[in-house]
Formats: sequence, structure tokens, C-alpha cells
Amino acid sequence: MISTSDHYSPSNSKHTTSNPAQARLPSLTPEFLAKHYPSSISLVHVDVLTRHGERTPVSNFFKKLTPPHWDFCKTGNLLHADFIKAVGLYTSASPAITSADRQRRQQQWSNHLFRKESRSVKAVFGIDDKEKQQTGDENGNASSQPSEATCGFGQLTDVGRQSMTALGQHLRHLYVESLGLLPTSAPRRENNHDGPTGDLYLRSTSFSRAFESLQHTLGGLYPTALDAQSLFRINVRPSTRDNLLANFGCKNMVRLYKEFNIRAKEATLDEYNALYDDLLKLDGLREAYESRPKKVNIPMAILAWDTLASMRAHSIPLPSAIDDRLIERVAEMSSVEYLRSTWQSASLARLQIGSLAHELVANIVRSVEVDRGTTPSNNNNSIHNNRWKMGIYSGHDTTISPLLAVFGTALANGEHDNTANNNNNNNNNNNNNTAAWPPYGSSIRIELLKDDTTQRPAIRPAWEDDQAYHSEDLSMVPFDSRIRPINVPDSLYHWPPARRGQPRNGGSDSDARFNPRATRDYYVRVWYNDREFQLPACLDPGAHHATLGTTTCTLDGFFKQVARFVPSEEESVRGCNLPATSAGEPLKS
Repeated sequence: MISTSDHYSPSNSKHTTSNPAQARLPSLTPEFLAKHYPSSISLVHVDVLTRHGERTPVSNFFKKLTPPHWDFCKTGNLLHADFIKAVGLYTSASPAITSADRQRRQQQWSNHLFRKESRSVKAVFGIDDKEKQQTGDENGNASSQPSEATCGFGQLTDVGRQSMTALGQHLRHLYVESLGLLPTSAPRRENNHDGPTGDLYLRSTSFSRAFESLQHTLGGLYPTALDAQSLFRINVRPSTRDNLLANFGCKNMVRLYKEFNIRAKEATLDEYNALYDDLLKLDGLREAYESRPKKVNIPMAILAWDTLASMRAHSIPLPSAIDDRLIERVAEMSSVEYLRSTWQSASLARLQIGSLAHELVANIVRSVEVDRGTTPSNNNNSIHNNRWKMGIYSGHDTTISPLLAVFGTALANGEHDNTANNNNNNNNNNNNNTAAWPPYGSSIRIELLKDDTTQRPAIRPAWEDDQAYHSEDLSMVPFDSRIRPINVPDSLYHWPPARRGQPRNGGSDSDARFNPRATRDYYVRVWYNDREFQLPACLDPGAHHATLGTTTCTLDGFFKQVARFVPSEEESVRGCNLPATSAGEPLKS
């Protein structure tokens, strides 16, 4: 049921061309809701993947450009103190854990805490006494002393907390108040004490800026959940097996990553060098770059972007020489240095984000099975044996960007066929091929929709009947030839229509014949911040919704798009251990 509430616009919907550091969200007007969620559509499941909110820089590389300290964490430091207490309980309070486990837990969190004693000017921003005198007033002590509001390196600021709360409010207005996917009140503890058995599955990386961003997203989603009975379980995995982070223990991923970074930089070498020359002309930047040890190969643009993005997001004045165009150039070259390599290679994207893509596909499969009333297929991962309706994953820019590659950024027609890709994008108003760094508070929303009333597309995709040929062992099919992910079970397609006298839901599908059109009532739509994402595979005739258009994929169209990025666990292990190919050549997908 769609609400016709008043115009709603979240407070962080202020992204502009001149402020690419902050994300924006669509305004949930009655017209917007009626257009994208007509009465024929029901929402079955949604996964939300986010980048944390605004933070301070992770280093103080440009000391003469930034303020002596960042006082944007007054509220955050109070809340972070409670967070430290909770971590203390986790790492040391339980007498049942061994000393080795206790040490492991302490080490797991030690790099992600901002303790009060570490927030001195010297510890946080590396300012010594001489610099303190230069930055203070005539007495040398006016503005350089830290306060209770002083942030640490890479810390979620109060601005970031507000942005993530606004994201939670947006999710509430859309998925609770307008669409009714989630209940209006937070789940009670007795119904959700043993994990993700309720309507929500929550996960964060072990970085406190991601964890606390998720806390504030929840605060916006359920603003009245203040009593002790409304507790949420947030799942955090050790960084060595957290698929929200790239696995740099995968040697082949690291090798490919370096190779394609070099290629991306070489492809834009003139522009890259021109930007570096312009940055060297600026006071405060030139000295910092020239002071770098020659043996330390720190990417030029990322160093600048990390500081400039944080300053712009917190409305800190910049020198007049640093205009909007320069900031855009820095953002684009940062993508070249760090992100674009993933957009150029399906092999690399699969190694970097394939495990997470595998999990997201499993979420959709489980949701379809639950909606049909059938028993979920066997799955060793217990999180998929439940009936939750929304998953929220709190990660980083390096979580968001590889997923954009999976959904079609620069990968529409092959790993390196950029000419064909550009032609595709010329006909696509969504402009997926942008090289922008994911803004703070960015979100990807993957919606599983159902429509069993609108007439299905009359045209069938040419590849649809090939589903039958994939019903034996998908591991024998090359990645580039797969039209559904390896973890989509055959049982999803053994689904007959309703028979007279026998209800469709709850019926046995064990004796049903393989039906390549069995999933035609289900659709998937992907949102990136304030826009629908155009998945290239869904442009095919018959691979999208008849009235909602090409951005609303048939379930099989979505499967075809992501199939080559979803390895099995065994394929992931093999992919990491493959021998290196000749220098400069990517592995064949």
C-alpha cells in the first residue's frame, strides 16, 4: 500500500556537482512512489549496502592546508565512549573464552578505536610545539589545543552521524511507512535474541566508522527503539574473512589489482601529470608532496582527495585556487588510482567482491523460496535459513565501487571493450560509466519485486532457454558463458503453475519439470543513491518489466548480469592461487 504523505526529502540530499563528497537520495513524493511502486508491484526483499558517513581524513598529510584539529565529534566522542565499553565487554568480560581468544578479540578491534588519551594534537595530527606556536594566537596557545569535540583520524563525525540518520529516516519512510515491508515498531528482544530471525539482518565491518554509521542508520529507521528490550544484533566478521572488504591475502587479486592500476594510469597519463603539476603549484600541497620519501609510492590524487573531500563535506574553507573543477579532477584521478582497475576486469572484480555478490544472490534465492512457501534450498550459511526482509550492510567506498562494476560500470560488453561500452551508455540516461568516487553515505539498494498481474514481456530473451543447459554442473561452464550464478539452485526452476484443487504455495516442487520461465513473476531493481541503475543485461528484449522499463530487470536478467562475478567457494580459492600470466595480461574470465 502506497502512502500519499507529504513531500519528503532527507537532510543529506545536498549533493551537487561542486560537492561530490556527499550522497543524495530521491525525494519520496507521492508522484515518485506511484511511478516506481504501482499497485501491481509488491516488495519481497531489499538489501541495502552503504558507505559510512562523513569522516575526518585518515592522515594529516597536508598540515598547512587543514585546520590544527577537527572539532566535529562532540556528540560522537560521547557515543564512542560507550562503544569502547561495549568492545571491552566483548574482548575481556567473558570468563569462558581462552586467553588466546581474548588476545585475538582485542587485536581485532585495537586499530579501530579512538580513545580520549589519543586525541591530543600531537597524537592525532602530528603538530609539534613549534607548529603549535605558529598556528595559535599571539600567545601561541589559542586554537591548537584539542577539546572534547576533537576527532581522531578517520573518525565518523557528527556530520556523518546526521547523514546516516537521514538515510535511516529515508529507509523508514519508504520501506516502513509507504510500502509496509517492515513493521512500524522495532523487533522486541525476545523475538530477535538469537540472531537474524526477525525482519532485519545487520552487518558491519570492524571499522568503528562503519559500525557507528549502522547504529545511526538504525536510529533513523526505528527512532523510538530506546528501551533495553529493543536490541539489535549487529554481525561483525573478522577482517580476514569479511567479504565487505577486499581480501588482500588473495595474491592473484593483489597482482591483478596492481597491473590494472598501472594500465588505468597509463591510459590517462597526460591528464594525470597535468593534475599533479597543478597541485604542485599550490601552497600547502607542494611542500607536502615534496616531503614524501622517494621510496614511499603514495598515490598522488588519493592523498589530496582524502583531505579535500573531508574538508568540503564539513564546510571547511579551501584556498581560492582550489576550485570546483580542480576538486572534480582530483576525484576522477583518485578513481583512476584506486577504483577503475576493478571496473576494467571481470576477473579482478570477481576476486575482490565475488564472495559478497554470492551472498547477495543467495539472499534473493532464499526470499523467492520463502515467498513461494517452499523449503529453502540447502545452504551451509545459516543466515540464509531465515525469513528476514531487509539486510543492511555497512561498509566503505571499496565495498560500493566493486559492486558498481558487477552491476555494469564499464563492463557492459566485455572486460576491455570500452568503445562498445561507451556506445551503450550514449543511450542510457543513467550514465553508469561515471568515474566518480562513491560519496560519503552512498547506498546501493537491491529490491526484489513481485508482479503476477502485469502482462509479461511478449518477447523472450535469446538466452532464456539456455537455463536448461545449466542444470547439471555450473562449475563446468566458463564464467563468461554463465547466465545464472553458480549458487542459484535448479529447484528455483522446478516450479509448476497452480493446479486446480491444489494451492500453489506449499505445494511440492520435487516432481515438477524444469521450467526456464518459472521465475517470471519476480523482478530486481538496483538503486544507487538517488537513481535507478541500468544493468546492461536487462536492456535485452524480454529481460525487463513491461511497464516499469529497462531498469527493472526480470530475475533472470539480473542473474545473467551478475553470473560471471559469482564464484563458488572452491572457485574463489582456485582464483586466488592461479599462477601469474605474462606481464601486463589479465587473466581470462
